[in-house]
Amino acid sequence: MNGQSDFVATNFSYSSVINAFARAAGRPGDGGIHVAEKAKKAYDKMIEQIEAGKLHGNDAFANSCLLNCCANVDGPSTEKRAALIIAINAFEEMKKNPTVHGEPNQFTFGTMMKASSRLSSDRDEKIRLLETLFTQACNRGCLSSAVLGVFLRNMPSDLSTKAIISLGGTKRDIPPRWYRKVSEKHWPRGIDGPRRRNEGFQGQRRYTNEY
Repeated sequence: MNGQSDFVATNFSYSSVINAFARAAGRPGDGGIHVAEKAKKAYDKMIEQIEAGKLHGNDAFANSCLLNCCANVDGPSTEKRAALIIAINAFEEMKKNPTVHGEPNQFTFGTMMKASSRLSSDRDEKIRLLETLFTQACNRGCLSSAVLGVFLRNMPSDLSTKAIISLGGTKRDIPPRWYRKVSEKHWPRGIDGPRRRNEGFQGQRRYTNEY
């Protein structure tokens, strides 16, 4: 034995560490922004390894874990604000460089909506963030039941309806292009299909999502 560890970090091990931070971020007493900052350091280290060619890129799971960690931060408004900034920056970097950070998917949008709704203390900012994320999720074909559920529960009814109509949908119609990249089991609830008839967006509001 030479005292050196044979452990080699992988994408999965980094994601596991970040996910552990996500569970700890909201714990009274030992949670808070410092936990999200530790998660961000672990994430940055993983990205360094990817850019150096030591790990493979295009894995969105770690990014979602980081966003979830930020969303779970509970504390003073200043800490929540700092966590929101970390989440927004991580989300934007993902969109700029998906070959390294991974391509945004339904879980990315769900956790980013969760972070926006929990961490923003400004009503207008929260609405703006949620509308933007909803639009991007629809345009990318990533609107799952959970993503739609987060959006509807955290938006005023009149504004959510306006956003849906502006993109070409209605209260009774969920365009297939909005969920084209989502597996069937995560399709927005109530869509026309072989299993059930369209129940529309109003039924979706009652959906309990996985985020």
